[in-house]
Amino acid sequence: MKTIKDDTDVLVVLILSGAMSLGMVPFLIIRYLSREWLIFALDAGAFFATLTLFLYVYVTRKTAVARWLVAILCVVVMFLTVHIKGIENLMWIYPGLAALFFLLIPNVALAIGSVFLLIVTIMVWPQVTPAVLAQFLVTTISLLLFCFAFSYRARKQQQELSSLATVDALTGAENRRALEEALLSVTGRLSRYPEQRASVLMIDLDEFKTINDTFGHGVGDAVLKSFSETIQSRIRASDGLYRFGGEEFVVIAEHTSLKEAHHLAETLRLAIEQSSVHDGVNLTISLGVAEYSPGESSYQWLGRADAALYRAKQTGRNVSCTA
Repeated sequence: MKTIKDDTDVLVVLILSGAMSLGMVPFLIIRYLSREWLIFALDAGAFFATLTLFLYVYVTRKTAVARWLVAILCVVVMFLTVHIKGIENLMWIYPGLAALFFLLIPNVALAIGSVFLLIVTIMVWPQVTPAVLAQFLVTTISLLLFCFAFSYRARKQQQELSSLATVDALTGAENRRALEEALLSVTGRLSRYPEQRASVLMIDLDEFKTINDTFGHGVGDAVLKSFSETIQSRIRASDGLYRFGGEEFVVIAEHTSLKEAHHLAETLRLAIEQSSVHDGVNLTISLGVAEYSPGESSYQWLGRADAALYRAKQTGRNVSCTA
């Protein structure tokens, strides 16, 4: 399942690579007509490289490698342009430096931009007056710092929005949207590598409505938070806890067979049974466990775990059943 971040990354790379390709066309014509063959070859190489990246991202929607390649192209083209044409092309450094912050994480973009700026400063030092050099350094360093601050803030806001979109605010577990994305990701991987295993645990808090009715919703919320903390402290970092809805939760256990998942289910069941979630509240859970079967969809996989959970609740609760 695609995320907003994926779509944004694709759009950024398409815009930058497309703009670079189109922007080079008039310069290719000028270089050709003026017989500047070296710079023409440089521009032609950059044009075809960025056009290829544009088409690659447009077709595949993959940006992980493309972002780095576009960033490297920006730096290489800027460096060679200034090296070959001299200080008359210094103005191209500004959009190139800014582009780095749209393509790479802020710290990396700042490091690469600073090193590049140092190299260019050494190159142009003998060709300009101290006043011009100072003006160049002040403006470029200011650009780097402004872009870093903006990029860092935008990245933090994106992370916060992503967290709000995928994390349940009450329990700290990931939400149903995140569960659907994770299930699709795991089933996609297992379809490519059928020798690997994964299991899901469907969990229901027994008689949770009674807890709410007896102690109030405030205590019910505290019970949910305590339950989530207990479960997350007992699963691996590679596993995930998701709130499916109400008092139902799901654990995705990567690289885990049915036998291992059932053992995990019993461990979690006993941990909740023995924990003290709130004064006067004795909480138990029922669990349904299912290992992924080759060829089934994520919904079929989760459905088998849900059917096992139903059997667990029918047999008296505070038990775990396997599909």
